[in-house]
Amino acid sequence: MSVPQLQLNDTTPITPDDHHNNCLDKTSTRKSLHQNIFGKLRPLPFQYHWTVWYDKYTPESDDPSTKNKLYILHEDVADIATFYRVYNNYPWDKVRVRDSVHIFRKGVEPVPGDPENRNGGCWQFRVPKGKALAFFHEAVILCMANEFQAALEEEHDHVLGISSSVRFNSHLISVWNKLGGNERSIKTLEQTILERLSPDLRPSGSHADGYSYRRHGEE
Repeated sequence: MSVPQLQLNDTTPITPDDHHNNCLDKTSTRKSLHQNIFGKLRPLPFQYHWTVWYDKYTPESDDPSTKNKLYILHEDVADIATFYRVYNNYPWDKVRVRDSVHIFRKGVEPVPGDPENRNGGCWQFRVPKGKALAFFHEAVILCMANEFQAALEEEHDHVLGISSSVRFNSHLISVWNKLGGNERSIKTLEQTILERLSPDLRPSGSHADGYSYRRHGEE
């Protein structure tokens, strides 16, 4: 089965306002959050450059190291206009069950074995399908705008990327950090994610059912 391809036929920069005009959910809280973030992003390129990956699940493989195959969809997302050209043109509805899309710092592969990830982990959220794309979108924007990173500066930790993995009735959305052994950093990242997300996207129900922290070495 082929990987859903990214088609960037229109090179005209796509602005955040273009995206919002096409959104079905236009709650005032979410628009306020986005406008605040976009105001920070418009003048300058991102502090870090980002790569968009497609992660294809291949259950027929007998070799555990090749269970997933990684493909680069866009190698260098350097600013908000480039991000929206990717985000608005990608066929999100074509991502198959157990396949994943990752947006990671350029130079870091979205696998636990990458040197930057080896001692890290991730906050993993199980998000209902109806909210998954909005959750992923907000998490990525907050990540690229350094909202998560700024919260971890005192701990010398780094947020390395965001993943969305499709399941039957939900998506597993993960926020990866570098220091999986730093409990203060892990807790701070959790609090920052929950505080920065729009209220309607925050996990409901018990902590154990909605989300948890997973160290890569424990998987």
